[in-house]
Amino acid sequence: MKFSERMGFVEVDNVIQFKSMSQRLKNDIFNFWRDEIERLYLNNPYSNHNETEINEFLWTHYFHETKPIGYDYIDTSQITAYYKRMKFYEVYDFLEFLMQTLLNNPVDTKKINQVLELNHSGFRFIGNQLEPISSETDIKNLESGLNSSIDDGHLQKAINELGKRENINLNTIMKESIDAVETATHQIAAELFDGQPKDTMGRSIAILKDNGFIENHPAYLKAFSNLYGYSSDGGIRHPKNRDYKVDQAEATFMLEICSAFISMLSLKKSDYKTKYLNK
Repeated sequence: MKFSERMGFVEVDNVIQFKSMSQRLKNDIFNFWRDEIERLYLNNPYSNHNETEINEFLWTHYFHETKPIGYDYIDTSQITAYYKRMKFYEVYDFLEFLMQTLLNNPVDTKKINQVLELNHSGFRFIGNQLEPISSETDIKNLESGLNSSIDDGHLQKAINELGKRENINLNTIMKESIDAVETATHQIAAELFDGQPKDTMGRSIAILKDNGFIENHPAYLKAFSNLYGYSSDGGIRHPKNRDYKVDQAEATFMLEICSAFISMLSLKKSDYKTKYLNK
């Protein structure tokens, strides 16, 4: 584990790249499409397309540039120079164009999604269309949850785990996320009402609801109790079933929804103290 991960310095923007793109991700996308073009066209004895044709196709059909006067062909270095100047959203536009034209096949869709997942991009390809898997709201909830100081550091541990580039323990992300909610509900129920240290999360939520602290629809509150039970029964929080498998999307969802709930609890706690305790 890197020093930044051990010390809890991994930030949300480094974990879910939604409104930015690291240089590593930009480089990995470039290497992906260059490798695949070589595999499918340049090094394929059955292909009728050469590098000049592909470069001219990109130059005229995507960049919509005129052919430079005095040149008989578009050099690969010109495409590369253009790519290096792209902003992150332009890289995604270019990648989507490639996936809809030159790389429009299931094999490459799977490969690029692996690249995006490894680099924690907030986007994935569904077919040949790039779609968000997170949103600005999700990221703001993560940041708000981290700043709440009512989860005893569990969200930061989940963020640190998700931020790893390899050997990610997705069960750890699930566990730390739901433990963050349990800790937050315990803390508020004990601080403001009659909650006890050994209360279950369901009991803590019931205390908050009975005291008018949470007034959400019962189905919403029950959903979190069910998530807690799901994470326990599935062997995520306890070692009785170490073979239970989750994927990154499921782990990220758990982190996002738990962060949103903690963010809400933190705001309600502040409002409650101001209204009733004058603190």
